[in-house]
Amino acid sequence: MNSAMKKHGITLAVAAALSGPALAQEAPTTPQQPNVLFIFVDDIGYADMGFQNQSQDIVTPHMDKIAAEGAIFSAGYVTASVCGPSRAGLLTGRYQQRYGYHDNTAPFIKEPGIVQGLDLNAKTIGNYFQDAGYVTGFIGKSHDGDDKKYWPHNRGWDEFYGFNNGAADYFVSGFNTMNAEERAYSSIHRNDELVEDFDGYLTDIFGNEAVEFIDRHHDKPFFLYVPFNASHGPMQAKEEDLEKFAHIDDELRRKMVAMTYNMDLNIGKMVDKLEEHDLMDNTMIIFMSDNGGKPNGNGSFNTPLNGAKNTYWEGGIRVPTTITWRGTIPAKQVIDTPMISLDILPTTLAMAGIEQQEKWQLEGENLLPLLTGEVTEMDERFLYWKTINKSAIRDNDWKLVIHNTLVKHPKPELYKISEDISETNDLAAQHPEQVERLLAAFERWDADNQEAKWGWNRNLFPHANGWRGRN
Repeated sequence: MNSAMKKHGITLAVAAALSGPALAQEAPTTPQQPNVLFIFVDDIGYADMGFQNQSQDIVTPHMDKIAAEGAIFSAGYVTASVCGPSRAGLLTGRYQQRYGYHDNTAPFIKEPGIVQGLDLNAKTIGNYFQDAGYVTGFIGKSHDGDDKKYWPHNRGWDEFYGFNNGAADYFVSGFNTMNAEERAYSSIHRNDELVEDFDGYLTDIFGNEAVEFIDRHHDKPFFLYVPFNASHGPMQAKEEDLEKFAHIDDELRRKMVAMTYNMDLNIGKMVDKLEEHDLMDNTMIIFMSDNGGKPNGNGSFNTPLNGAKNTYWEGGIRVPTTITWRGTIPAKQVIDTPMISLDILPTTLAMAGIEQQEKWQLEGENLLPLLTGEVTEMDERFLYWKTINKSAIRDNDWKLVIHNTLVKHPKPELYKISEDISETNDLAAQHPEQVERLLAAFERWDADNQEAKWGWNRNLFPHANGWRGRN
């Protein structure tokens, strides 16, 4: 953590910690530690939320209202352009490459004996908040190791309800009549237990579970993480939602818009429950997508960005991002300062008055001073991305993209990203000094990473591991 942001974060944390007991003696009605509702969605593109003001066909009134009450980050990033590693970085507050977690779990491993999954020695955001006395809930998609020791209920979450895979069917009735392979694709668990047959639409089911979690735990501080699988494939929407968007001719886009609309309705149910318990002033609500959209796969849009999911152009890693805390974060903000999902852990720790420790080696920054207006800008820093066949780095102004690190002399692309978010003008030839500077910074960062432990290329990862999942 840089010194300026660390100073502010400790100031806020100490103030919260010192004020709590004193105020409790003078005024028994003092609010409890603030809650977190973190909504992390799947394969939703940069243009696919109404508050982004990019797409005319998207209808997301509940998230638009939440975003208007807080801050939208125009340059919000995740640490990877696919699901699994993006979630690993987010949940640990560290670049997932530190653990050799470069890609989704895959058919091939680097060497015999490697077990795919987030290093069991790594603490998650759930662990940090659980240790601080919070009730922690995880409702939705996990995408980690097959063994249950990697599953959320064994990684810091008091309550897990969801699935562990890259995708799941949205219409979930008939579990007990499915064959083993189908059931592995769609199975829902509550902690260790397989959820038996039930009817419903999965996004609604996750929304209802989140509402019930808030109802059960409204009288104590909680961290509720809701990683919806919407609007990742398979593209399955409710008929009534499809009818609402019958005017959209493209069938794939219509399904995507309908699925996103349904997700927004379920977010509305969570907010209504927070309002019912008078918790909105005491709850930070965070919204991000896990990676960029996949236009050819789920009909998402990344306008005006270049690229898509599984690329390190902006369309793969720059996502809709908003943070709201009514009464604390001023409303109607648009913040252009780059942020990354690694920042969520330090920010929520500071919000809760939990002092960050050096030994945790967190790699994000506390955004609260920026969000509240205590500072107007952050110290400049680099953001990094890497997997086996591509890498990227950016600072406030410049971004370098390298598409193939397997060849001896990869050709980098350089963009003045602060002025060219569509990456239309490659300036590598005109500014070799920037290429050299960014490459040197990237190599310094990369020196502390572990090599990729699994992947999709049999030539690079020669050992089959019996994996049979889906992305």
